Amino acid sequence: MWSRIPGITRKNDELSEFTARKQLLIQQLDKSRGNEHVIDDDSGDDEGDQVPEETKDSGPDAKHVDEVPYTAAFFTYFSYVVLILVGYVRDMFGRLFKRSQYSPQYGYGPLLVGFKDFYTRRLYYRIQDCWGRPISSTPGAWVDVVDREWERDGKALRIADSKRHCLNLGSYNYLGYGEVEGGVTPCVLDSMFSYGSHVGSAPPESASSALLRELESSVADFVGKPSAIVSGMGFATNAALIPSLVGPGCLIVSDALNHASIVIGARSSGAKIRVFEHNSAASLDSVLRDAILDGQPHSGEPWRKILVIVEGIYSMEGDVCALPEIIAVKKKYGAYLYLDEAHSIGALGASGRGACEYHGVS
Repeated sequence: MWSRIPGITRKNDELSEFTARKQLLIQQLDKSRGNEHVIDDDSGDDEGDQVPEETKDSGPDAKHVDEVPYTAAFFTYFSYVVLILVGYVRDMFGRLFKRSQYSPQYGYGPLLVGFKDFYTRRLYYRIQDCWGRPISSTPGAWVDVVDREWERDGKALRIADSKRHCLNLGSYNYLGYGEVEGGVTPCVLDSMFSYGSHVGSAPPESASSALLRELESSVADFVGKPSAIVSGMGFATNAALIPSLVGPGCLIVSDALNHASIVIGARSSGAKIRVFEHNSAASLDSVLRDAILDGQPHSGEPWRKILVIVEGIYSMEGDVCALPEIIAVKKKYGAYLYLDEAHSIGALGASGRGACEYHGVS
């Protein structure tokens, strides 16, 4: 995002524009929850990020859960029961009078069996137009979604002649970070001819490039760190790097709502895993205390390393990490802290440098 690719120069004013867009969205979401974060980008000091007294008084362990009304829950489950019952009745008569439609073609096995087959045909197909919608534009902050219409038999969707301009809340580029005015095709071609399409192996094996080193230097300068490592994709960052930090004899203490990539990385590391309540410093304190007292399973030996893993902004819930409280607990027990800022960099802090800047920690 912050690299200087030939033909593309990302400056601070452009980053500020993206940051302002994301902060505006967060403010609107917070207002709808009755918990507004006041963010002032005009000031360059720590007073630019202000948290209302209500948030301060509530503490990091306060939980704000929107309860589902009982009527909504009842009718939701009731609708599923009706669909399932009607589906089984239709299948019963269908197998009696339309056997050919329920048998796979000769020489082919069924793609789905059992309840998966039933669910796909009787529940998912009824509302399949809600997913897999084709787009006819750049997947940026706004997308052009192609309309689809049901065929007469009601079994398939066909592309219509119309489309809709929609706010993008369904992809990783929902804030338009990947958009460049005028397109990027010529720049991509220039970079491919200059640097090639990819590097053949990991950097320790001398598979790097001047462009990659420039990108890593730009990222490190932006977040105020001595150096940085750039991974090929966001999911792989956690899935590949966590096993390189911990292994057998180590302990991972993970937030209950951490992203799936963190879960995959933790499980593949060989380290033991314990979970603390979401965004709760008190729960983290309890888990760390018990883990240190008990030691490793069977042997009781001290852990080689304890790694606490949290996110700056939790992507599915939109919760901001209680970072100062988490840091205080990890320092208390001498643990390491792994902070995933995939969604917080560009959204939090006076200059968009993430949860660390937002909370005033380094």
